[in-house]
Amino acid sequence: MNKLYVLVSILFMLLMTLNAKAHVPFLKPNLFNVTHHRLQIESSFTEFPFQPDFAMDSPNFTMVSPSGAETHLTSQAKTKAAVYLEPQLTEDGTYRISTGIKVGPKYKATEVNAKLYFAEDMLRFPGKSTSMQYYSRADTYIFKGSQKYEAKPFNQGLEIIPLTSPNNLMLGSQLAFRVMNNGKAVPNARVIVVAENEHFTKHRTGDLYDIDNIRESNLLANTKGEFTFHPKQAGLYFLFVTIHNKINEALWESHNASLTLEVNLPNK
Repeated sequence: MNKLYVLVSILFMLLMTLNAKAHVPFLKPNLFNVTHHRLQIESSFTEFPFQPDFAMDSPNFTMVSPSGAETHLTSQAKTKAAVYLEPQLTEDGTYRISTGIKVGPKYKATEVNAKLYFAEDMLRFPGKSTSMQYYSRADTYIFKGSQKYEAKPFNQGLEIIPLTSPNNLMLGSQLAFRVMNNGKAVPNARVIVVAENEHFTKHRTGDLYDIDNIRESNLLANTKGEFTFHPKQAGLYFLFVTIHNKINEALWESHNASLTLEVNLPNK
Protein backbone atom coordinates (compact mmCIF):
# COMPACT_ATOMS: atom_id res chain seq x y z
CA MET A 1 0.00 0.00 0.00
CA ASN A 2 2.83 2.39 0.85
CA LYS A 3 4.57 1.68 -2.47
CA LEU A 4 1.32 2.29 -4.34
CA TYR A 5 0.80 5.55 -2.44
CA VAL A 6 4.32 6.71 -3.31
CA LEU A 7 3.82 5.82 -6.98
CA VAL A 8 0.51 7.68 -7.15
CA SER A 9 2.08 10.69 -5.42
CA ILE A 10 4.94 10.76 -7.92
CA LEU A 11 2.56 10.55 -10.87
CA PHE A 12 0.43 13.32 -9.38
CA MET A 13 3.43 15.61 -8.91
CA LEU A 14 4.55 14.97 -12.48
CA LEU A 15 1.11 15.85 -13.75
CA MET A 16 0.95 19.02 -11.65
CA THR A 17 4.41 20.02 -12.87
CA LEU A 18 3.28 19.69 -16.46
CA ASN A 19 0.05 21.56 -15.81
CA ALA A 20 1.69 24.43 -13.94
CA LYS A 21 4.45 24.75 -16.53
CA ALA A 22 1.91 24.99 -19.36
CA HIS A 23 -0.27 27.67 -17.79
CA VAL A 24 0.25 31.39 -18.30
CA PRO A 25 -0.97 34.31 -16.12
CA PHE A 26 -3.57 36.83 -17.21
CA LEU A 27 -5.78 39.67 -16.00
CA LYS A 28 -9.17 40.13 -17.68
CA PRO A 29 -11.41 43.14 -16.95
CA ASN A 30 -15.12 42.93 -17.65
CA LEU A 31 -14.82 46.58 -18.76
CA PHE A 32 -11.90 48.31 -20.48
CA ASN A 33 -13.90 51.52 -20.90
CA VAL A 34 -15.26 51.83 -17.37
CA THR A 35 -18.67 53.48 -17.59
CA HIS A 36 -20.29 52.14 -14.41
CA HIS A 37 -19.36 50.90 -10.93
CA ARG A 38 -19.66 47.16 -11.67
CA LEU A 39 -16.00 46.79 -12.61
CA GLN A 40 -14.29 43.50 -11.86
CA ILE A 41 -10.96 42.08 -12.97
CA GLU A 42 -10.31 38.36 -13.17
CA SER A 43 -6.86 37.00 -12.26
CA SER A 44 -5.96 33.47 -13.25
CA PHE A 45 -3.56 31.06 -14.89
CA THR A 46 -4.69 29.50 -18.14
CA GLU A 47 -3.57 27.22 -20.92
CA PHE A 48 -5.99 28.78 -23.40
CA PRO A 49 -6.47 32.54 -22.97
CA PHE A 50 -8.82 33.62 -21.51
CA GLN A 51 -10.32 30.54 -19.85
CA PRO A 52 -9.48 30.62 -16.11
CA ASP A 53 -8.01 27.40 -14.79
CA PHE A 54 -5.95 28.08 -11.63
CA ALA A 55 -6.56 31.13 -9.44
CA MET A 56 -3.69 33.61 -9.50
CA ASP A 57 -3.63 35.38 -6.17
CA SER A 58 -0.85 37.83 -5.44
CA PRO A 59 0.31 39.88 -2.45
CA ASN A 60 1.38 42.57 -4.93
CA PHE A 61 -1.81 43.48 -6.80
CA THR A 62 -1.37 47.15 -7.75
CA MET A 63 -3.32 49.88 -9.53
CA VAL A 64 -1.46 52.85 -11.02
CA SER A 65 -3.72 55.88 -11.47
CA PRO A 66 -3.50 58.42 -14.34
CA SER A 67 -1.57 60.73 -11.99
CA GLY A 68 0.92 57.95 -11.18
CA ALA A 69 -0.30 57.11 -7.68
CA GLU A 70 0.02 53.44 -6.76
CA THR A 71 -2.74 51.70 -4.79
CA HIS A 72 -2.47 48.23 -3.32
CA LEU A 73 -5.41 46.02 -4.30
CA THR A 74 -6.81 43.04 -2.44
CA SER A 75 -8.99 40.31 -3.87
CA GLN A 76 -12.72 40.66 -3.22
CA ALA A 77 -13.60 37.07 -4.13
CA LYS A 78 -11.76 33.86 -4.90
CA THR A 79 -12.64 30.53 -6.46
CA LYS A 80 -10.39 27.61 -7.35
CA ALA A 81 -10.16 28.95 -10.89
CA ALA A 82 -9.79 32.71 -10.40
CA VAL A 83 -9.38 35.69 -8.10
CA TYR A 84 -11.50 38.81 -8.56
CA LEU A 85 -10.53 42.44 -7.99
CA GLU A 86 -12.89 45.43 -7.77
CA PRO A 87 -10.72 48.56 -8.04
CA GLN A 88 -12.31 51.96 -7.48
CA LEU A 89 -11.49 54.58 -10.13
CA THR A 90 -11.56 58.11 -8.74
CA GLU A 91 -10.21 60.18 -11.64
CA ASP A 92 -10.42 60.26 -15.42
CA GLY A 93 -7.68 58.69 -17.49
CA THR A 94 -5.86 55.39 -17.97
CA TYR A 95 -5.16 52.95 -15.13
CA ARG A 96 -2.63 50.15 -15.09
CA ILE A 97 -3.72 47.06 -13.17
CA SER A 98 -0.93 44.63 -12.28
CA THR A 99 -0.43 41.45 -10.31
CA GLY A 100 3.05 42.66 -9.48
CA ILE A 101 5.82 40.09 -9.51
CA LYS A 102 4.56 36.77 -8.22
CA VAL A 103 7.16 34.23 -7.14
CA GLY A 104 6.13 30.90 -8.57
CA PRO A 105 7.24 27.31 -8.11
CA LYS A 106 10.72 25.93 -8.47
CA TYR A 107 11.09 22.79 -10.58
CA LYS A 108 13.83 20.26 -10.99
CA ALA A 109 15.20 20.00 -14.52
CA THR A 110 17.98 18.57 -16.64
CA GLU A 111 20.12 20.76 -18.88
CA VAL A 112 21.21 19.50 -22.29
CA ASN A 113 22.94 21.90 -24.70
CA ALA A 114 21.62 24.94 -22.78
CA LYS A 115 18.02 23.68 -23.03
CA LEU A 116 16.01 22.58 -20.00
CA TYR A 117 13.76 19.53 -19.74
CA PHE A 118 11.16 18.88 -17.06
CA ALA A 119 9.06 16.04 -15.61
CA GLU A 120 9.03 12.91 -17.83
CA ASP A 121 11.22 14.68 -20.42
CA MET A 122 14.04 14.42 -17.88
CA LEU A 123 14.00 10.66 -18.46
CA ARG A 124 14.17 11.08 -22.25
CA PHE A 125 16.84 13.77 -22.08
CA PRO A 126 19.21 12.90 -19.23
CA GLY A 127 21.70 15.64 -18.60
CA LYS A 128 23.14 17.92 -15.96
CA SER A 129 20.81 18.35 -12.97
CA THR A 130 19.59 21.89 -12.38
CA SER A 131 16.41 23.77 -11.43
CA MET A 132 14.11 26.52 -12.72
CA GLN A 133 12.54 29.21 -10.54
CA TYR A 134 9.46 30.90 -12.05
CA TYR A 135 8.40 34.54 -11.72
CA SER A 136 5.18 35.86 -13.25
CA ARG A 137 3.46 39.18 -13.84
CA ALA A 138 0.18 39.98 -15.58
CA ASP A 139 -0.99 43.45 -16.58
CA THR A 140 -3.93 45.16 -18.23
CA TYR A 141 -5.04 48.74 -18.83
CA ILE A 142 -8.48 50.26 -18.35
CA PHE A 143 -9.74 53.83 -18.57
CA LYS A 144 -12.44 56.10 -17.25
CA GLY A 145 -13.57 59.12 -19.25
CA SER A 146 -10.58 60.31 -21.27
CA GLN A 147 -7.78 58.05 -22.47
CA LYS A 148 -5.08 60.23 -20.94
CA TYR A 149 -2.03 57.95 -20.94
CA GLU A 150 1.63 58.14 -20.08
CA ALA A 151 3.91 55.11 -20.02
CA LYS A 152 4.81 54.36 -16.40
CA PRO A 153 7.02 51.26 -16.14
CA PHE A 154 7.72 49.86 -12.69
CA ASN A 155 11.33 49.25 -13.77
CA GLN A 156 11.24 46.02 -11.78
CA GLY A 157 11.06 42.63 -13.41
CA LEU A 158 9.81 41.86 -16.91
CA GLU A 159 7.22 44.23 -18.43
CA ILE A 160 5.43 44.84 -21.74
CA ILE A 161 4.95 48.61 -21.89
CA PRO A 162 2.59 50.29 -24.40
CA LEU A 163 4.23 53.41 -25.86
CA THR A 164 0.88 55.07 -26.59
CA SER A 165 -2.64 54.58 -25.25
CA PRO A 166 -3.38 50.83 -25.04
CA ASN A 167 -7.13 51.47 -25.00
CA ASN A 168 -7.37 53.11 -28.41
CA LEU A 169 -6.50 50.02 -30.44
CA MET A 170 -8.90 49.30 -33.29
CA LEU A 171 -8.99 46.82 -36.14
CA GLY A 172 -6.83 48.26 -38.90
CA SER A 173 -4.67 50.27 -36.50
CA GLN A 174 -1.42 49.42 -34.73
CA LEU A 175 0.27 49.92 -31.38
CA ALA A 176 3.94 50.07 -30.41
CA PHE A 177 5.37 48.47 -27.27
CA ARG A 178 8.67 48.12 -25.47
CA VAL A 179 9.76 44.98 -23.59
CA MET A 180 11.72 45.89 -20.47
CA ASN A 181 13.45 43.93 -17.74
CA ASN A 182 14.45 45.79 -14.58
CA GLY A 183 14.12 49.09 -16.42
CA LYS A 184 16.25 48.10 -19.42
CA ALA A 185 15.09 47.21 -22.91
CA VAL A 186 15.15 43.51 -23.85
CA PRO A 187 16.66 43.33 -27.36
CA ASN A 188 15.09 40.86 -29.81
CA ALA A 189 12.49 39.67 -27.30
CA ARG A 190 10.04 37.10 -28.66
CA VAL A 191 6.43 38.13 -28.11
CA ILE A 192 3.69 35.51 -28.22
CA VAL A 193 0.33 36.79 -29.47
CA VAL A 194 -2.84 34.81 -28.76
CA ALA A 195 -6.35 35.85 -29.78
CA GLU A 196 -9.15 34.90 -27.41
CA ASN A 197 -10.68 31.50 -28.25
CA GLU A 198 -8.29 30.91 -31.15
CA HIS A 199 -8.04 27.27 -30.05
CA PHE A 200 -11.58 26.85 -31.37
CA THR A 201 -10.41 27.70 -34.89
CA LYS A 202 -7.04 25.94 -35.06
CA HIS A 203 -5.10 23.33 -33.13
CA ARG A 204 -2.18 24.61 -31.11
CA THR A 205 1.07 22.74 -30.77
CA GLY A 206 3.66 23.52 -28.14
CA ASP A 207 3.68 25.19 -24.76
CA LEU A 208 3.40 28.99 -24.61
CA TYR A 209 6.29 28.94 -22.11
CA ASP A 210 8.58 27.07 -24.53
CA ILE A 211 11.26 29.52 -25.67
CA ASP A 212 11.64 27.47 -28.88
CA ASN A 213 7.93 27.51 -29.70
CA ILE A 214 7.33 28.97 -33.16
CA ARG A 215 3.92 30.44 -33.98
CA GLU A 216 2.84 32.38 -37.06
CA SER A 217 1.54 35.15 -34.80
CA ASN A 218 4.82 35.54 -32.87
CA LEU A 219 6.40 38.99 -32.98
CA LEU A 220 10.06 39.87 -32.55
CA ALA A 221 11.21 43.05 -30.86
CA ASN A 222 14.04 45.06 -32.36
CA THR A 223 17.37 45.84 -30.73
CA LYS A 224 15.64 48.50 -28.60
CA GLY A 225 13.13 45.97 -27.29
CA GLU A 226 10.36 47.61 -29.34
CA PHE A 227 7.73 45.94 -31.51
CA THR A 228 4.51 46.89 -33.27
CA PHE A 229 1.27 44.92 -33.00
CA HIS A 230 -1.19 44.86 -35.93
CA PRO A 231 -4.36 43.02 -34.81
CA LYS A 232 -6.02 40.85 -37.45
CA GLN A 233 -9.41 40.76 -35.77
CA ALA A 234 -11.37 42.58 -33.09
CA GLY A 235 -11.61 41.11 -29.60
CA LEU A 236 -9.28 40.32 -26.72
CA TYR A 237 -5.59 39.57 -27.19
CA PHE A 238 -2.99 38.03 -24.91
CA LEU A 239 0.62 39.18 -25.32
CA PHE A 240 3.26 37.14 -23.52
CA VAL A 241 7.03 37.31 -23.10
CA THR A 242 9.26 34.83 -21.31
CA ILE A 243 13.02 35.02 -20.82
CA HIS A 244 15.36 32.54 -19.17
CA ASN A 245 18.45 33.54 -17.21
CA LYS A 246 21.08 31.09 -16.02
CA ILE A 247 22.07 32.15 -12.51
CA ASN A 248 24.51 29.33 -11.84
CA GLU A 249 24.89 25.63 -12.62
CA ALA A 250 22.15 24.69 -10.15
CA LEU A 251 19.63 27.45 -10.89
CA TRP A 252 17.86 29.08 -13.82
CA GLU A 253 15.18 31.77 -13.62
CA SER A 254 12.15 32.07 -15.86
CA HIS A 255 10.70 35.59 -15.98
CA ASN A 256 7.25 35.88 -17.54
CA ALA A 257 5.01 38.83 -18.32
CA SER A 258 1.61 39.06 -19.97
CA LEU A 259 -0.59 41.90 -21.18
CA THR A 260 -4.31 41.73 -21.97
CA LEU A 261 -5.56 44.07 -24.70
CA GLU A 262 -8.94 44.86 -26.20
CA VAL A 263 -9.22 45.56 -29.93
CA ASN A 264 -12.40 47.31 -31.03
CA LEU A 265 -14.09 47.70 -34.40
CA PRO A 266 -13.46 51.07 -36.09
CA ASN A 267 -15.97 53.80 -35.45
CA LYS A 268 -18.68 54.13 -38.08
